[in-house]
Amino acid sequence: AVTAFSAFVSAMAGIGVVPRRSCNRAARTSTLLIACFSLLSGCTGQNLRGYADVPAGIVPMLGWFGGETTGSWNPLGAEHVVADNEGDTLFNVNGRLDFCKTICSNYQGCKSFAYCDGACFLKDGEVNVSTPRHNNTFCTTYFWSSETVTTTPEPARIEEPVCRSFSSDLSMNQLQQYDGNPEAESRGSVDIFMCTNGTMTASLVLHDGLSELIATHIHHCSGGSTPQKRTGVMCTGPPVVNFCGHDAVGLIDVGTSYTGLCSGYDIGTGISNNLGMPGKLVPSLGLTVMDLVTDMIENPNRYYFNVHSLASYNQWHPDFRGVSRGVIELNSAPVATTTLAPMDPDDADRCYDLYSQLAMNELQEYHDNVDARALGYASFTLCANGTLSATVLVWGGVSEVIAMGIHRCHGGDTPMTKTAEMCQGPPVIAFCGENANGYLNYGVQYTEACAKYSGLGASRTEDVEGTVVPNEQGETNTGELVLDIVRNPHMYFFNVHSLDSYGFWYPRDIGMCRGSMNIGQPSSSDEP
Repeated sequence: AVTAFSAFVSAMAGIGVVPRRSCNRAARTSTLLIACFSLLSGCTGQNLRGYADVPAGIVPMLGWFGGETTGSWNPLGAEHVVADNEGDTLFNVNGRLDFCKTICSNYQGCKSFAYCDGACFLKDGEVNVSTPRHNNTFCTTYFWSSETVTTTPEPARIEEPVCRSFSSDLSMNQLQQYDGNPEAESRGSVDIFMCTNGTMTASLVLHDGLSELIATHIHHCSGGSTPQKRTGVMCTGPPVVNFCGHDAVGLIDVGTSYTGLCSGYDIGTGISNNLGMPGKLVPSLGLTVMDLVTDMIENPNRYYFNVHSLASYNQWHPDFRGVSRGVIELNSAPVATTTLAPMDPDDADRCYDLYSQLAMNELQEYHDNVDARALGYASFTLCANGTLSATVLVWGGVSEVIAMGIHRCHGGDTPMTKTAEMCQGPPVIAFCGENANGYLNYGVQYTEACAKYSGLGASRTEDVEGTVVPNEQGETNTGELVLDIVRNPHMYFFNVHSLDSYGFWYPRDIGMCRGSMNIGQPSSSDEP
């Protein structure tokens, strides 16, 4: 079975129209003059790619199959139904349904796809409402239609309560950092159990704090301009569930009482144990308990658990940032795992499949960024014997793609800046790029130029070979590097650089869009 990849997906839903931008951009370095250009229409003050302004609430699909269209992706009749003749598979993708819709819309030749619980298989077969079909336990065929497609709803039935367990690893968040923080080492974990019938409990263990705990909540993300700000990594938003806390006047009042006081830190161990805390719904979003639990199951990364201490409250008041927090994760039931078995470093012929979902990172955001809407997906085959290849699809960008590569995290002072979520570090594998003087130099020759954007706005660089970048000692042990990426994917990220981002960030190689490395591609054996 395909393991669902839950992180990060909500950021990919809907690309919209690239906004109008001015053509005036001065040279940002002494060696590089940024020229203003567009894919089709030039800098005329018109929307890029020639689209008209779109009324609020309508998100156009910027697809290879004919530019902006009005319509929608629809299941073939109902869930768990697939077409008898799907055509050939073009590309396999890890991601949620909305992400798969966007990928197919921008992948040349994709006319339908089979979605299989966290993965999709892009197909070139023509599918419509009349296409012959059959039931499938895991997968559903989706096709694009410019007409409204209706399905006959199943008869209403009484639903049994749905219960799920969640967890979160807690530490000082980037947003909670300040000079002189006496609780900078505060850390812990929380296990949460929630049911659609209203049952909510949590067990919280916190280490290395100092001041009294005055509030604990689950929060829902609100808004955000980058994946980090749109998800529990760095988002902000209202509390939706209260657990332990202090109802005293002048402290954190969210309109719903807490279910009890939080435990103090044990003098001997320095640990605060809060076991079996009942939860209480905070009606900040107008959701029922059933709605909330259902959304948390489908989108756990849009929620975070936050702990507030008296010291953090005094520091941030009237803003309630807290002392430590963590992204909510949905715990899976025990299943046959796809986790790699212990590997023999001498296995020089072993190959591994990885992927990365790409978007503008928090570190890559800047004013008047013409590539702010760039998104993408990259799949990799990395072999310890030195065979390295990637297929990369990027869309929504404007300026020329000039370099792509895998980077290793280096340094950092918070959990986010120490790992691929927001770390920085040197390139370790170079893929496509421009070798001419004045462009981004990874220290090795790129094997080929990155694909240009097509007339319909997507760049697809297929099966590009990778080259290992020598380390500081001038060494290139490909086998050890590949095994380290596989063992520690959270310490590596894939970065895409555009001409505009290079000109803005020079001499730093910050890039245009990026994503953490992840193990596993859906394989052909998983196909419907």
